[in-house]
Amino acid sequence: MVTTVNPKGQVTIPEPLRDRYGFPPGTKVVWLERDGDLIPKPLLSIEQLRGRFKGSDLTALLLEERARDREQEDA
Repeated sequence: MVTTVNPKGQVTIPEPLRDRYGFPPGTKVVWLERDGDLIPKPLLSIEQLRGRFKGSDLTALLLEERARDREQEDA
């Protein structure tokens, strides 16, 4: 997909990409520069993050990882 930078320096993110990568209206964008490439990332607010990991077992995964770390430290 090709977009054009307008005279104000603005670029429109095409709708399919906005939908796929989570750029709802009003989203602040962080621009990262990596190896000569410019990468836009959505900067999500706390409200947008709330409930995002609901149903996942992140706490159990973290506890397992910490247990493995302790075992390695004890070895």
